Amino acid sequence: MKRPVEIVQDIIAASDFPHDEIFLDSIPKEKEDSINETQVLLTESDNGPSDYGNSEFVSLLYGVYIQIFYSNAEDSDINVVQSEINLMKSFINNDWLIAQSKSHYIDPDTGQIIKNLTVQRIMTLSEIANS
Repeated sequence: MKRPVEIVQDIIAASDFPHDEIFLDSIPKEKEDSINETQVLLTESDNGPSDYGNSEFVSLLYGVYIQIFYSNAEDSDINVVQSEINLMKSFINNDWLIAQSKSHYIDPDTGQIIKNLTVQRIMTLSEIANS
């Protein structure tokens, strides 16, 4: 059984989203200053019972918070908007909901463009067992 962040990692890796590294739960100290790489950080936002039947839960609501730190490298020619549209479509095609998509902002310390998304999916216990 995979954790929600591992399922989302697989979707991002299979998509055409331009990234250098994907991190689960936290960015390692040695990578925190890598402003010339596009990094994706995945953390769980939801993980609890969702639907019930016969007084027992039969599914879980999974949520993953996605933070994208875009590269500052001069040779980086990422089309941010189109890349994000394609990424969101990849999630929808894999039965995930785009629960939240925040506006871009610039990190005042690094100058990196940052994007935050939250994706969610209700999975039955049998789907979870087979993931």
